[in-house]
Amino acid sequence: MEHYETKKVVTMPRASILTSENVARAASELLAQGKPVTNAAVHELVGGGSMSTLAPLLRAWREEQRKVTREEIEVPDAVMEQLRDLAMRLWREATEEAQAATDALRRDMTDMRTEAERQYAELLDDLRGVEAERDAAKDMLEQVKASLAELEAEKSSLSEELNKLRAEQSALQERCGMLEAAKIEADGRATRADDRLTEFFRRMRAETGGADPGTVEPVGSGEGKRSPKRRG
Repeated sequence: MEHYETKKVVTMPRASILTSENVARAASELLAQGKPVTNAAVHELVGGGSMSTLAPLLRAWREEQRKVTREEIEVPDAVMEQLRDLAMRLWREATEEAQAATDALRRDMTDMRTEAERQYAELLDDLRGVEAERDAAKDMLEQVKASLAELEAEKSSLSEELNKLRAEQSALQERCGMLEAAKIEADGRATRADDRLTEFFRRMRAETGGADPGTVEPVGSGEGKRSPKRRG
């Protein structure tokens, strides 16, 4: 029976990529890009590693950043004196410029106020003129309304007078019709009376043998009757 010797393969541990330098570099890069520095973002930028290892390293980086922020930089007295002189000069120049700007603004405001007052006076005069025209137009309107009322009253009176005239005309036409009918009736009666009178005298001549005891001229249509005349 053969025996085989088993060889063990020894694996060398791989160096971890989650070092304080790599974590600080990744966090600073994210901060420079304006991105949020989170565990996941640093882990992805570093390229792997254990999150449990990354978390304390990132906390240490944050604490270091806070310490650097809190540190005060000492400035030499000579530099501070120059800074104070510069600040005073800048303050004086700024004050002078501000005063000049204020004076210029005050002059501009005065000019604007004067111009506004002038325009206001012109507008006030225009308004008074418009109000005068409005009052004149109002008076004219009242006069027109009064004239219109008078015309309406006159129209109503004329309408009543016209109705009266029409009624009188109708009555006159009716009366003329009645008179015309009466005239026709009177003409007929006169004609019939003339005919009877003529017949009467004819019979009288026949009865008296031709002697005519009286002469009667024919009445004629519409001329009325004439009294008989005796011959002498």
